[in-house]
Amino acid sequence: MNSVVEMSNKFKLREVEKPELDAGLFGVDRPGVAWDWMVQTGQPPEGADWVRPQVAEAWFRCIEDYGLIPRAAQLWPHAIIDVASGGRTAPAANLDLRTTLATMAFNLQPMLRDTSVSLLLADGAGTLIHAMEAGSNLGPMGRRLVRLGESWNERIIGNNGLGSAAVVREPVAFDGKEHFSSILHPFATVGHPLFAHDGTLVALLGLITDQRSSAQTLLGFVRIAGYVIETNLFECQAPGAFTLRLRLDKICVGSGEQNCLLDGLISLDETGKIVGATRAGLNLLRCERHSDILFRPVKTVLGVSVDELRACACRAEPIELEISDGWHLQAEFVVRHIEAREVVLSTQGLAATKASGRRANGYRATQSSKRVAPEPWRDAVLEVALQKAANLQKQKIPILITGESGVGKDHLVRMIHANGVRKGRPLVLVNCAAIPRELISSELFGYAPGSFTGARNGGKPGKFVEAHTGVLFLDEIGDMALDLQTALLCALDSSEIVPVGGSKPINVDVQVIAATNSDLAGCVRKGMFRRDLYYRLNGAQFWLPPLRERPDKLGLIQYLWEQEVKAQSADHDKTLSAEVWDIFERHPWPGNIRELRNVLRSCLAMTIGTETRVSDLPDDFLREMSDSVQGDEEGRSSPPISAKSRPAYESKALVDWEAEAIRSALAKTSGNISQSARELGITRATLYHKMARFGLRK
Repeated sequence: MNSVVEMSNKFKLREVEKPELDAGLFGVDRPGVAWDWMVQTGQPPEGADWVRPQVAEAWFRCIEDYGLIPRAAQLWPHAIIDVASGGRTAPAANLDLRTTLATMAFNLQPMLRDTSVSLLLADGAGTLIHAMEAGSNLGPMGRRLVRLGESWNERIIGNNGLGSAAVVREPVAFDGKEHFSSILHPFATVGHPLFAHDGTLVALLGLITDQRSSAQTLLGFVRIAGYVIETNLFECQAPGAFTLRLRLDKICVGSGEQNCLLDGLISLDETGKIVGATRAGLNLLRCERHSDILFRPVKTVLGVSVDELRACACRAEPIELEISDGWHLQAEFVVRHIEAREVVLSTQGLAATKASGRRANGYRATQSSKRVAPEPWRDAVLEVALQKAANLQKQKIPILITGESGVGKDHLVRMIHANGVRKGRPLVLVNCAAIPRELISSELFGYAPGSFTGARNGGKPGKFVEAHTGVLFLDEIGDMALDLQTALLCALDSSEIVPVGGSKPINVDVQVIAATNSDLAGCVRKGMFRRDLYYRLNGAQFWLPPLRERPDKLGLIQYLWEQEVKAQSADHDKTLSAEVWDIFERHPWPGNIRELRNVLRSCLAMTIGTETRVSDLPDDFLREMSDSVQGDEEGRSSPPISAKSRPAYESKALVDWEAEAIRSALAKTSGNISQSARELGITRATLYHKMARFGLRK
């Protein structure tokens, strides 16, 4: 019997029960029905009427090529597996490339602000190396999926946006039960492969969201973002002495060529051979693969020599090329100025795999490989904010700084003050959450003599007066009471304050900077914060990313480590072992930079010898990571990690710790599933699922 008819009969009653969210043509969740049929038969569907061809092909690969079983979804190990993508891949990029890609992805984050979309970056093998807004709205399993080091390889988890993009080498999107793994059914995933100048797959850009209906819209976004990142990466990393920028001679409606609005880039060496190209460049040249043009003379491909291109550029003449009959392009010839001491990374360098000591010594080695002397580390996140804040201070425009607790909001305020036009003037800090509600009015505005019992004879000036001609920093502004928000708004609007018990207003000239770790916009919608005060404080807003999402996280850790070594006047240089670097990279850092400083100080004090090992890390820090791996939504603490169990942590993958926690809970409750689920903070269904995945029994 035909598979489509078979599915239709077998699931005829089930179709009516499908929710509207999953309903497709005639109210039938066709991918859902097809997936259920595949689970029962163990075979991918053969009809194009039920799933898209891209989905059917992916399911076929999962079953026939990888030997995966539907519903037997497993959380995948951290091992890196080569992707059978039909082309070359780079399993893991070196630190320079990873930082560059993470920075480019980080610059996309403002476009996804206030959405339920998490942006992911994986290496060519599908191992997650960077995540932003990671799992904020995805629930416990979603947060588990977006942890650094997790594998999205199609061979391990089945088809998904990132892993499948590496296989088919083009942008893809999957929605709900189009995923082979049931773990991904609540989500939509989108992926875009990122290629180097020679066509090597170096990374994967991806998105995951619980808003499943937005999959195709996000696919359009990731296409644009992917091409922009590839172009920027090409300009930063591609070898060659010259760059040829190509564009269409005429932009016309209905052009059959893809990406006709994007410039194509071709890289040439000094002899005129093509050594690199972007995909937009390939499309404009009507080529399918990099191998069609790589290492061929530009004269053969474009019909013009490098000397002729250089001559036209010197005469400032437009360069017009005819690639084929009636296919004309315009070209711009650019000479790249590369200093003699600078070494352009080769494809082998871009595709360097992870080594055991890449964190301990690789950071300095990578930096020194490109420069004669390593440059001092610079905090690019703060530098960008400082540049913008300089002009804001001149106009006395209020500044609002947002971000999680511990990301360095107070440090940024001090930097703004020290580098602004009001440096040398007072900087007054007010923690709105630390001052009792009944005292904050007198703390801000001061009070007149004898205004209340216990008042000073001479009165008190208040923080506004103390900050006159300087900067007033209102920290934790989201915790201010509503009635005091009204008084603060009046003071900001009029630049006048009236002390408690006084009657004469006092003029003040202050630059107001407020900070909060709360969602002020959400508080406004809930009526917990005045809308007019929010817009009064939000003259310009700076968001500081959490440590786990910073593209320069490893550089920041290295910099702060060196600062702590100097501060403690160590007799000799101390380094962090490769195992410690791996933990630091994958840790969620809920306390952000404040937590990082405390951990570095503690483990430095505990280090005996020249290298810090896992055994030197604080117990609560390791417990925190174990709790995070459990995916416990309520943040329950897992059993303490004793000193004896620490060496085992160094040799285990995080997925092994999850299995060990389940074994421990089952042993503690004598196999009682309900009690074990409560111990682990998960549901019974989830526990059964995990037990099946790890092959555990009662």
